[in-house]
Amino acid sequence: MRVECGELRVELKSVTNARELGGYKTVDGRTVKSGVLLRAGRLDNISDEDKNILESKYYVSDIIDFRMNMEIVKINVPDGAEYHHVNIIDDSELGEQADKGGLFEMSTEEFLQFIETAENLGIFGENMYITFLESAVGQNGYQKFLEILIKAKGAVLWHCTSGKDRTGLGALLILSALGVDEETIIKDYLLTNEYNAERIAKTRKYFLQKTNDETVAEKAVLLMDGVSEIPMKKALAHLKEKYGSVMGYIKFLGISDKEIEILKEKYLI
Repeated sequence: MRVECGELRVELKSVTNARELGGYKTVDGRTVKSGVLLRAGRLDNISDEDKNILESKYYVSDIIDFRMNMEIVKINVPDGAEYHHVNIIDDSELGEQADKGGLFEMSTEEFLQFIETAENLGIFGENMYITFLESAVGQNGYQKFLEILIKAKGAVLWHCTSGKDRTGLGALLILSALGVDEETIIKDYLLTNEYNAERIAKTRKYFLQKTNDETVAEKAVLLMDGVSEIPMKKALAHLKEKYGSVMGYIKFLGISDKEIEILKEKYLI
């Protein structure tokens, strides 16, 4: 069964790229439970109405924030949910302009320098997900992410700034642990381009007007709002080559067979 974009939407008006993983089928015929695994963009400006939806409709017990320290402007968490700051990127060498919200304020020269620095550090570009998955910070973060899912008493929502890269890798790991096939995982990852379509168009237009350079505008889109399947496919190929499979990587992180069964019992029907 193919789950359509609209079926996955979490109706939050003040939060971008908000959706869930419920309804996806596993290779052994089970189904991911609805309303328990939520992914989104940042919650900084979440409205009281949307907080109430997370509290009273989804009963969110845990919020996982994958953002770098310098990306966090403020923290806004639904009542009753435990907040976990789980860093995935070592931002110590990135400088003071790592907040994506500041990119529109940069000069063209500053923006190009920011992109070059991020590419040189391996945290932007076709191999960035490999960096996230292989760095000590990333491995510790994704191990903690899975451990929180194992222990959670209710629904879990994880997010980064745009809810696409670090958040997308989180979805890759939990869906793989539950037994969802690779094709479905990639389709879920690419849904960001549908959920963020309006933002992507605005970002592309702004940077085209600013730089008159299609390549720069596309890099801005991929940095801020959209995704390409290339980094995800490269990450999958890397995990298969080094660990045998995504599940091999999950076990490398220290997640046991018993804990994987706990995840399946909690999040599958």
